[in-house]
Amino acid sequence: MNRILRTIVILLAVLAAAALILVYGFRIRTVAVEGNERYPAEEISSDLMSTSLLQNTLYFAWRYRSAVPSPDAPYLTSVRAKILSPTSVKISVTESTLIGRVQYDGQNVYFDEDGIVQMITDEVRPGIPLVTGVSLQKPTLYQKLSMDNASTLRTMLSVTQLLIQADFIPDSVTFDESGNMTLRFGSVAVRLGQDEYLEEKIANLVQIYPQISSESGTLNMEGFTGKNSSITFRRSSDATDESETEGDMSEILAGAGAGSGDAEEDSGEAAAEESPDDGSQPEAAAEGAGDQSGQNAAEGGEAADDGSQPDGEAGDSGDQEEDQQSVGSGVMAFDSSGTLHYDARIVNGQVVDASGNPIDGCTVDENGNIKDAFWNVIDPVTGQNVQ
Repeated sequence: MNRILRTIVILLAVLAAAALILVYGFRIRTVAVEGNERYPAEEISSDLMSTSLLQNTLYFAWRYRSAVPSPDAPYLTSVRAKILSPTSVKISVTESTLIGRVQYDGQNVYFDEDGIVQMITDEVRPGIPLVTGVSLQKPTLYQKLSMDNASTLRTMLSVTQLLIQADFIPDSVTFDESGNMTLRFGSVAVRLGQDEYLEEKIANLVQIYPQISSESGTLNMEGFTGKNSSITFRRSSDATDESETEGDMSEILAGAGAGSGDAEEDSGEAAAEESPDDGSQPEAAAEGAGDQSGQNAAEGGEAADDGSQPDGEAGDSGDQEEDQQSVGSGVMAFDSSGTLHYDARIVNGQVVDASGNPIDGCTVDENGNIKDAFWNVIDPVTGQNVQ
């Protein structure tokens, strides 16, 4: 009996000692935080260890054994902990990404990709686009932005996230009453229009903007679809004057997405505009063109009488035109590096760009469709996804 009692007492003593070791021996005293930029390490560690249980090294490491969000720190998208010693841990955190800001009562309200308010401050942080023209209700920290128009909120999140991803930050993004968007880059206004083809518009804007960055005027992308479309830029004499006149307009092809028809039209317009000061050349050129055309026709007839084959040559030319037309004027496809090409086409059984360079990662399937590096199957004529 005494032996059993002694055994029980020893067991209880061991358990008590183990409990004391777990409670006091594994208590977090030192925290190393990595991955933070906006928030100080002291604030992060204090929020994450808000209860006595979370101050235990073993429980804390178990709680954040994998990268998970924390309800105690809603400004972090993930937290992961690792034990360095019985009294110290290392915390790896990922802060939420700020994709835009709006202003309310003179303060800057910063939001993430989900529209959650992450900061309300007087501070203006660089690299975050300002959104204006939206009707905003009183914001609450770590709550979703509340707007009168839900579709405007979705569009705002889409366009600001695309701009952040492209590292192409405007001075402002403005919405009008109809939901049309206008980006402002210094003295250049870019009209994006409605929430349609936003990815294509931003991708082409990044390519085009260096050509007009030193100009003053308006770039109109409202009707741009990313395929066989041209973009107009209207220059203004005054950086503050956004008035548009026909005399100030010049056309810029939308990256590599414009079709051959647009190029021919531009070429024709350029030829029509070139004339000497005395104005006599266009008429002479027209007469020369007529004479040359008649001469070619006559020579063609003579060649036919001599037994040569101008008709055969014309037929070959027609075949070549038919072959060229069959590959389309350029469709959108991703290469192996993730770059979106707007001029993909099939030439001689190979997917190439407008310059004839092969597009890495793109192939032609058994049905004659283009298969890009992301396994999209695209009709080379219509540009539509087959599957």
